Amino acid sequence: MPTAGSTRRNSVYDRSLTAGRGKGAVRSRAMKTRVKGGWELTKKSWGALKSNKALMAIPVIGALVAVIPAIILTFPGLFLLADNQTAPGIALVVIGIYLSTVAINYYAVVLAGAANAVFNDEPGPKKVGHQIARSRFKAICGWALLSATLGAIFSLLESQNTIGAIVSALVGTAWALVTFLAIPIIALEGTGPFATVKRSTQLFKERWAGQITGQVTIGAIVALVVSLPSILVMALGIYILASTSVSAEEAIGVVLIIVGVIGLIFGSIFAAAIRGIFGIALYRFAAQGIAVGPFTSEELERSVATKG
Repeated sequence: MPTAGSTRRNSVYDRSLTAGRGKGAVRSRAMKTRVKGGWELTKKSWGALKSNKALMAIPVIGALVAVIPAIILTFPGLFLLADNQTAPGIALVVIGIYLSTVAINYYAVVLAGAANAVFNDEPGPKKVGHQIARSRFKAICGWALLSATLGAIFSLLESQNTIGAIVSALVGTAWALVTFLAIPIIALEGTGPFATVKRSTQLFKERWAGQITGQVTIGAIVALVVSLPSILVMALGIYILASTSVSAEEAIGVVLIIVGVIGLIFGSIFAAAIRGIFGIALYRFAAQGIAVGPFTSEELERSVATKG
C-alpha cells in the first residue's frame, strides 16, 4: 500500500516528467520553425541572386583566385612538410593560406558592396562592389590576418583533446555568429579588424538585446541539400576505391570522388553567394532598422536564435 510520502514523490516525478516533455515539445517546435525560416530565407536570397546573375560570378571568381596561392604556395609547402623540411614548409603554408584568405574576403566584400547596390537600385552593382573592395583593401588584409589566425587556433584546439574540441566548438560558434556581419561592416563602414568585431557585437546586442544563444539560420538548407549529398558521393567513391582492385570499378570510384568534390565546390560558392546577399540585408536591418530586398522585418528579426 503506497504511503503519503511515496504518493507525493510520485506526484513530483509526474509533474517533472510532464514539464520535461513540455519543454521538449517547445524546443522541437522552435527547431522546426527555425528550419522553415531558414528555408524561406534561402529561397528569398536565391531569388534576389537570380534577379542579378552578375552577382553569382563574383564568388566564382573569388574561389578561382583563392586557389592560385594554394597551388603555388600551400600545396608545395605541404609536400615540404611531408619531406621533413619544416621551416620552409610552414612558411609556404602560412603565406599561402593567408593570401587565399585575403582573396576570399576581398571578393566577399565585392559581393557585399554589389548586393547593397542592388538593394539600393544603383546602376552597375558589380562595378560598385569592386570600387568598394579596392577602397577597403587595407581593412580586408587586416581582417584576413585576424580570421586566419583564429581559424588556426580553433583547429589546434580541436586537435588536442576532448576539452579543447569543446572549447573550440563553443568559442567558434560565438565567433561565427558575432562575425556574421563582419563583411558587410567592412564593405559599408570600412572599419579595421578589431573595430569590426566591436561593431558587429554592438549591432547584435542592440538589435537582439544581448540574448543571442544560437546561429543565424541562413545556410543550413544549403548544407543539407548540397553539401551532404556531395560528401556521401565522395564517401561512396572512396569506399569503392578501397574495396576493389578492378580497373573499371576503380575508375567509377575516381569519377564519384571528382563529382563529389565539384559538388562541394559549387555548394560552397552557392552558400557564399546566399550568405553575401542575406548578410547585407541583416546588416541594414541591424544598423538602420529597415528591411531591404525581398526580406521582411519579421524574418530578419527571427533569423537569429535568442533566449526565451
